[in-house]
Amino acid sequence: MKYLNYISLAILLWSCEQTVYDNPEYTLVFEDNFRSESIDESKWNFEIGTGCQYGPNLNGWGNFEDQYYKKENASIVDNDFLQIEAKEENVLYSDACGFNQTKSYTSARLNTKNKFDFTYGKVEASIKFDKAIGLWHAFWMLPSFPQEIWPYSGEIDIIEFANREGEYFYAGTMHHTGPLIGTDFPYQNENYFNSFHVYSIEWDLSTIKWYVDDVLIQNVVRTSSSVLDDNWPFDKEFHLILNTAVGGTLGGPPNLADQSQFMLVDYVRVYQKISN
Repeated sequence: MKYLNYISLAILLWSCEQTVYDNPEYTLVFEDNFRSESIDESKWNFEIGTGCQYGPNLNGWGNFEDQYYKKENASIVDNDFLQIEAKEENVLYSDACGFNQTKSYTSARLNTKNKFDFTYGKVEASIKFDKAIGLWHAFWMLPSFPQEIWPYSGEIDIIEFANREGEYFYAGTMHHTGPLIGTDFPYQNENYFNSFHVYSIEWDLSTIKWYVDDVLIQNVVRTSSSVLDDNWPFDKEFHLILNTAVGGTLGGPPNLADQSQFMLVDYVRVYQKISN
């Protein structure tokens, strides 16, 4: 979710019915439909705190974010959806950097590291985003066993949504070392928030394709330039991440009062080619 060197993709939005991927060349290798009373911890880890446990430069998760992540802010609602809730509440904490401070917001962040790590496939999730000012929702991927620091190790953002002071931003992004710079485009349509949409990528040895509701948005090819080919960390095991940040470099100044503050996930699925 950091913005240094990146390709950022404008995403146009369509609605579609939720269906299982119908392709005989692929098989389902990971699925969570959240049809349970609690989050399945055989699939998901909870990340707690401010990111300082990963190094002092990652306090605020490297993006100057305002929230403290808590397990309690993620739950299953109606035995049907994963809900990540951002709250305006004070939390006094001590962290690995030696800080004793108070955060004014809490939220949740989940990942599949060491529980489901994979290389290549079709990744998709059906998600509904709320639009409180300052929220920064994301469905993304990081390498599970990085041999280099970020961004050299790579990052794939399947979808990021932020409401920055009333401007709605949607983006799909890949981070690496190449000097590739794009722009996030505002998409002003409040009706979009009334329903779920499916965000997905198809990822293989040489390409990453982004889709919204099965409509191709962007196709990045490894060999399209020497910069990409020489700086391509997307051939290793990655894991999935779902989170809602508050504030930060993309969210901007938060204002959660009297506004819906949730990210709802209907399902997450990963398919891989049978030949894999």
